Amino acid sequence: MELNLTGRPGGHGTPDDFANLSAVLIDGDDIFLDNGAIHGKSVIERGIDFRTARSAEEVPEGRTVHVVWVTLKRYEGGSGYNGIAAAQLIIDAAKGVGYKAMGPLVNQMDRAVKGTVELSSLPDADKQRLAAFLAQFRTDLWENTPDEVKAKLA
Repeated sequence: MELNLTGRPGGHGTPDDFANLSAVLIDGDDIFLDNGAIHGKSVIERGIDFRTARSAEEVPEGRTVHVVWVTLKRYEGGSGYNGIAAAQLIIDAAKGVGYKAMGPLVNQMDRAVKGTVELSSLPDADKQRLAAFLAQFRTDLWENTPDEVKAKLA
């Protein structure tokens, strides 16, 4: 399966964007697809200066936003979710500053691309919300996802 990071003309926003790599953001009670995160340009990241903070502690009033990288695989019954890996951003929108550790973000993206499910940084409640979101977003993909992948979201 080829990884297409450049996207299609016209931008992202349709279910077909899950063709290889997608980003699901969990920001408090909100959970949504934003493939701009693949390029560090999600709606949450725009206007935030990530250059000044060298650690999460330098953004003491920041909120945690989870970036969940999701990939697909073609199984016997059709395409389903395969790699799912989470990383974090710390964002203080009021001050326009944030922190993101590029190493973990890229490593988690790589894990998802390689078909690994790694969600240790994601609270259990958010794992369940993620599972519900993925199931609702594309029921066909969810139905074709192996039980061992689904179990890691429980």
